[in-house]
Amino acid sequence: MTSAMDELWRRFRSLDVIGKRALKSRVCELAYPTITPLCPPPEKIKTKGGVKKKGKKPAEYDVYRDPSYHEYVDKASQSSQRQSQPSQTLKKIKLSKKQPQFILQFPNHIRSYIEDVVNVESDGNYGFRVIASLHGYGEDGWPMVRRELGLEIIDKDMSTLYDKLFSNRLSEVRESLMIESFGSQPPEKWLSLPDMGYLIANRYNVVLVCLGNPCMTFFPMTNSHSPNVSIYCIGFVNHNHWVQVNMKEGFPLPPVTLDWKKFRSHITTTWMLGFARRMQHWQLLTPVLA
Repeated sequence: MTSAMDELWRRFRSLDVIGKRALKSRVCELAYPTITPLCPPPEKIKTKGGVKKKGKKPAEYDVYRDPSYHEYVDKASQSSQRQSQPSQTLKKIKLSKKQPQFILQFPNHIRSYIEDVVNVESDGNYGFRVIASLHGYGEDGWPMVRRELGLEIIDKDMSTLYDKLFSNRLSEVRESLMIESFGSQPPEKWLSLPDMGYLIANRYNVVLVCLGNPCMTFFPMTNSHSPNVSIYCIGFVNHNHWVQVNMKEGFPLPPVTLDWKKFRSHITTTWMLGFARRMQHWQLLTPVLA
């Protein structure tokens, strides 16, 4: 038992703030099973479509997640945000084509395919906020996205791929996902592409489209094409900020990266075939460079 406790402490000290909160909530569930699913002292927290029975999936989420972890992180995140930025009350701002502050920053040939843009809080977690919103967690679910991408990069089944893809930068990419505290984050902790693009597409089995400079598409690198796949579109604006971009059905897709072509598995060729017309459409719309 002593060796198990020592290993638990070693594991706890190696985690970032998100991982520590998750592990702490698990330990507290075991230590105080009849008191609270969170950590003592007990505090009533409103659930967001909480799971009534173990194994059931909340209606508003794409995948099942431990409700106690979600509630705990969400509560802590909101508390930190209130302390660090008490003057901010609006978390999301929808911008239509009648308010083109962001849309005008995207390539001219794709603007007519944009329905609207959804802004998120500018705190250094904005890229992860956008992904959390697109994935159904809500903007404040960004700690879950950081944690899940952190788990993705150390997945044993994916280790060979990421060793080749990131090479000697593997630890650097992993460190960028780990944070010491909630609130504003320094530039080295921001969501950066193309690195995070590969992790997001692989972890959530989605197509990730980035509108920026350059524009890029990320397909999953180990799974074959799925006709019902979700497409997440994000936009890079103001040279330092990510926003959610809602696109019209069937919009053109920008090209994939060279590293995706180099390191993907052979079965992923089906992604290129499945979206060939939309990628060719992008090429036809793109101005020819002299």
